[in-house]
Amino acid sequence: MKTRNSKTNQRVARIYSVRALALVLALSLTAVTSVAASAVVAIDTATSYQVVVNKTRPLRPVTYHPSDLVRVPKYNPYSRIVRRDVSAAIVLLGNDMKVAGQGTLIVQSGYRSYGSQTTIHKAKVRALGKVHGEKLAARPGYSEHQTGLAVDFAARGVSTLQVSFAKTKAGIWLAANAYRYGFVLRYPSGKTSITGYSFEPWHFRYVGVQVATAMHDQAITTLEEFYSLPAAPNYLN
Repeated sequence: MKTRNSKTNQRVARIYSVRALALVLALSLTAVTSVAASAVVAIDTATSYQVVVNKTRPLRPVTYHPSDLVRVPKYNPYSRIVRRDVSAAIVLLGNDMKVAGQGTLIVQSGYRSYGSQTTIHKAKVRALGKVHGEKLAARPGYSEHQTGLAVDFAARGVSTLQVSFAKTKAGIWLAANAYRYGFVLRYPSGKTSITGYSFEPWHFRYVGVQVATAMHDQAITTLEEFYSLPAAPNYLN
């Protein structure tokens, strides 16, 4: 068997190096494409924890009903239901909030069906007019509550569903710490032109700890901005 000289060995090494680099690049591109595709699927799929629902992005189907709804076992005097993982996160959050001396959590609202949201939407529009009513209540099929991932939080002894909740110790603690449990404050102050809704310091949305932490660390406060989606201040029709 002939022994390769040093020049031949160098040429072979370069060939394998180029091939290895090409393989790494191909795999990297595949991974990036896969992640991007997953993100698109996640924000468009009703069952996903990352689904984005707003005034231009209705649920598909609009009558979507989660299959894993459960009653939250603690902090739930009104027997609200949410998706299973959301329920577990609420209990952890409520336990830690209480230990921290920041109040006793109350689940004020959770999952709402298409039919329930129809009733709520009609009532708000009737009371406040269409423009103002739709800044507070989503149309059926466009509501985060219908996903089973949205929760309106309150605290014992605190006025519920009021902007003043933001200044209570419970509201302050939730705004600062909810991300640790997978929740984001979905309709923050000053973002109505993006979310389409007035400031709701009680309305939190479960997106999972990874996404909630990424949003917190990057100081991004809306799902629309996090996923580089168009603003959704109004319905398309």
